[in-house]
Amino acid sequence: MWLKRVYQAKMGDMSGRQVLTKTALVFLSSAITAFGVGLFICSGLGSDSISVWLDGLDHTFHIGIGTASLLTNTVTLSTALLFCRRFVNVGTAVMALFFAWVLGLCEPWMRAMAAAHAGLSFHAVMVVAGLAIMIFGWSFTVSLRFGFDSTDAILFEILLHRPRWQYRFLKIALDGTFITAGFLLGGVVGIGTVMSFLLTGPGVGLLVPHIDRLILRPLGVSDPQNQQMDR
Repeated sequence: MWLKRVYQAKMGDMSGRQVLTKTALVFLSSAITAFGVGLFICSGLGSDSISVWLDGLDHTFHIGIGTASLLTNTVTLSTALLFCRRFVNVGTAVMALFFAWVLGLCEPWMRAMAAAHAGLSFHAVMVVAGLAIMIFGWSFTVSLRFGFDSTDAILFEILLHRPRWQYRFLKIALDGTFITAGFLLGGVVGIGTVMSFLLTGPGVGLLVPHIDRLILRPLGVSDPQNQQMDR
């Protein structure tokens, strides 16, 4: 009985077809995001804000990137489960597990490709393409509104109570906090980090309404809240 209540609380009025469609799409969006993140990191021209933070933790406390990631995810996920449960759903688990699996699958051959093409121009193409793909994948996941990763769950909980605020600016503020803290702890910041900081939040805010209109609406899984993202 309690499983039925949890299902109804999380799925609301969605039909079985809509649940299956969103589940398939969140796997697709997670794979796209992981592919973009892999290109971005393997370019060697800087990492995203979270990676700078993890690098800084490892540099200062010598705990390893894996342990730093585990600690960070534990804190943010615990916060999301305590205060932002309405934004935790299937997509949260997919982003935590499937994303990592796809990234691990792609990373070896991406690093080999980067090593085989040592020229700066090739790596510049990698970082630009990776960032573009990452932003699109992230926007796709956000537009589904089928569970956010733990940090985005916290941001959307804030937006729920501060509807006049905008996602893009909250995202920039959060990324800036991770980058600054990570840099002060010894994390490495590159041109890719700066690009990610400046473009991810605004890019997601810009793309979500278009993804909703062009992809999700024809599939019958659009959400009216998506049209508020670019305002």
